[in-house]
Amino acid sequence: MIELNNNNGNISTGTEDNVNACLQATADTAEADKSNKAAAELGKFKSVDALLKAYEALEAEFTRRSTRLKELEEGNKAQGMPAAGAPSPKPLTEDKLIEQALASDGVKRAVISEYLKSLSEGKSVPLISGGVSPVAGRNAPKSVKEAGALAKQFLKI
Repeated sequence: MIELNNNNGNISTGTEDNVNACLQATADTAEADKSNKAAAELGKFKSVDALLKAYEALEAEFTRRSTRLKELEEGNKAQGMPAAGAPSPKPLTEDKLIEQALASDGVKRAVISEYLKSLSEGKSVPLISGGVSPVAGRNAPKSVKEAGALAKQFLKI
């Protein structure tokens, strides 16, 4: 006879076949508990293989994104742009901005031309105000002498 402590804490006696059957049932129950517990821990994944495939895909995507981020950061450094975590440069004060503008001849010329253009806009005297321009009378010579004088005036002889 073999004594066996079953799941209830009771000790039972039986033949070797009974004991083996009892051990098998206990093992099956423990295995079922483990599989239920594992299924609950896997969440939305149906099996460990599905979880592994999802993890590998996630790892590949993370690697691609990390590589792309590094490329972009290097591109920003090449262009002189600050890094994402770096503090942005302080804005220029008006005095420093004027000082830098005066140091550049191109900027000075552009500012002066813009200033002169703004002065000339909208402040001209209108030559004709409303209506139609007056018609000048025809000034035709009445004699050959007047025609000769007019020709001299045109040619300035």
